[in-house]
Amino acid sequence: MGKRMLYAVATMTGTAVGIGASAAGLLRHQASSLRRGFDGDGDRPFPTIAEEVSAPPDHDDGGTASLAVIGDSWVCGIDVDDPADTPAMLIGRGLARLLGTAVRVQSTARPSALSDTLSEQVDEILSSGRLARHGSDPSSDRRRFAIISIGTGDVIHPIHGPIGIPALNQAINRLQREGRYTVFVLVCPNLGGLPGLRDPLKTTLRRSSRVLAGSQWLAALSARAVPLQATGSLTGTTRKSLLNESGRFPSALGYAQLASTVLSAIAERLEAPIAVDRSHDIPDDTRETPEDTAAASDAAGTVASEDVMPEGVMSEDTASETAADDPVDPQTEGRAG
Repeated sequence: MGKRMLYAVATMTGTAVGIGASAAGLLRHQASSLRRGFDGDGDRPFPTIAEEVSAPPDHDDGGTASLAVIGDSWVCGIDVDDPADTPAMLIGRGLARLLGTAVRVQSTARPSALSDTLSEQVDEILSSGRLARHGSDPSSDRRRFAIISIGTGDVIHPIHGPIGIPALNQAINRLQREGRYTVFVLVCPNLGGLPGLRDPLKTTLRRSSRVLAGSQWLAALSARAVPLQATGSLTGTTRKSLLNESGRFPSALGYAQLASTVLSAIAERLEAPIAVDRSHDIPDDTRETPEDTAAASDAAGTVASEDVMPEGVMSEDTASETAADDPVDPQTEGRAG
């Protein structure tokens, strides 16, 4: 009986070792394939952005704002046909409308960038004549914004945390101190959610990217930057349509949604009033004619004036009922990398 037991234990141990070795080999194969694709992205064409976005013609205060975009494939606009549709230009146009001023835009983001390239990109931004500070007006410093997105490459090409996080900290501090920028950090996306991945690589990437995203979030907060979750912004339709066919970086639609996330954060930081013109949402054939308006006015005459609230005003009862019927969705899970 003792020999049989030893034989069974040995067999089970050998089987477990074999399964473990097989899983490890599969993980190495999957990781190697992903790294080859990631490294190949570095050779893809991407637009070089160094432009000035004009102020809205109906609201130009004569000032100028500055926008710097730094990082990797998630903000560089890789494979975007029209440079006007890159994240940098989308954010620049939105910022011009928010502030009512011209915006000088420059992007140093590169495909497949790692954290150790941040220093070089920050050097390029701080030495840029286009984004240089002019005068000593403190109000101009409140119109200087920098966007950083980094981390995907650090997960795919693993580096020690003490290398990536200090590089991000240094980049934030230099942009704030030397460039007087307000810095927004798109933390590492949740790479475990990328399409086409299978275990064990899927689980490994999910865990690694979430750890890095959490570290970047805390680093941004400690440096008085504004951390943002990019993965949460890539919702509202199928994930496949928001990512490039390779699944390693956003599609044109995904870039647009990331830009809207950044603009919303900037608007909140500035406490900017946002007015949305919905008049063009009404088809022409359903617009009211003068006859319809007159008929509506006659019908409205039967309503007592004291029962009519001014436009845009909601009573407390109505507000509470609306809030009860329209709960706020919980925040989506943070993205990694």
